[in-house]
Amino acid sequence: MTTAACCVIAAVIPIWTVIAAPELERLGALALAKPPAPLVALAGHDRVERAVVVARGAPVTALRNDPPGLRVHAVASGETLLSIAATYGITPQTLAYNNGIKDTSELRLGQSVVIPPIDAAIHVVRDGETLAGIATSFGADPDTVRTVNSVAFEPADVTVGRVLLIPMPEGRYPGFRLVVSDAPRVFAPRIRWPTDGIVTQLFSGVHTGIDIAAPYGSAVFASDSGTVTEVGWRGSGGLSVCVLLDWGLEVCDYHLSATNVELGERVVVGQRIASVGSSGVSTGPHVHWEARTNGVLVDPMTYAPTGPTVLRVGGATGSP
Repeated sequence: MTTAACCVIAAVIPIWTVIAAPELERLGALALAKPPAPLVALAGHDRVERAVVVARGAPVTALRNDPPGLRVHAVASGETLLSIAATYGITPQTLAYNNGIKDTSELRLGQSVVIPPIDAAIHVVRDGETLAGIATSFGADPDTVRTVNSVAFEPADVTVGRVLLIPMPEGRYPGFRLVVSDAPRVFAPRIRWPTDGIVTQLFSGVHTGIDIAAPYGSAVFASDSGTVTEVGWRGSGGLSVCVLLDWGLEVCDYHLSATNVELGERVVVGQRIASVGSSGVSTGPHVHWEARTNGVLVDPMTYAPTGPTVLRVGGATGSP
């Protein structure tokens, strides 16, 4: 009997499973379905306020200017250090300093020289250096160095090996003296008088310059920007200072009572370089003013401006 009952159940169960399959599938779907989210009605007076962030202004993307670049110039026939500097609008000292040139005669045909865009020292950052320290070593303003080189972040923008331009507006580099030993080409602009006074003697076959009488100790100025080529005593001319101007004319002042510059120093137009005196062979305080081009004496009046020096020829003041 038991065996017969088991056979009946085994035969019925598959049939029931097939018949009930749709219903089982529906029940499984209901069991596995996610419950719907409860609906919550918010009254107008109970609404939760959310924080609102308001921008202060529209976002702006700023482009940082690239620092000025360097150029390379190959020295051509007939060019000199002074003429190349004049072509690029920089001082001879700037060109010489950045190319390791101590004497203008060292320039060679075909030589490649680096040209900075302004009167500036080209400095490669070394390990442990800071922008402020570099600027201080040149006597430059750190903020100006940052601006010229577009430095926005430190030390991220001042890394080892980066090239910085250290502006030197007057072309004066600490401890650097340029020897000018070649003869530059000369043109004829106007330059300033060395001192304010009265012209007592003019240039002639027997007088090598112009005498300008002025009070003892009054200032003697650089007639134009250039390099000091001589400082010291010169025979009957007494204490003297000579300056080779950037464009080629050499001017000398004699009979001085004191000097304010050193040999090889860079001077700029209007800078006080000496004081009026009566040293050497002289009959009174004055400046004997000479000019040379390629070593040949020329009349300084060719280059002198009109005024404020008063012309009064005839008052002997001695000779250099």
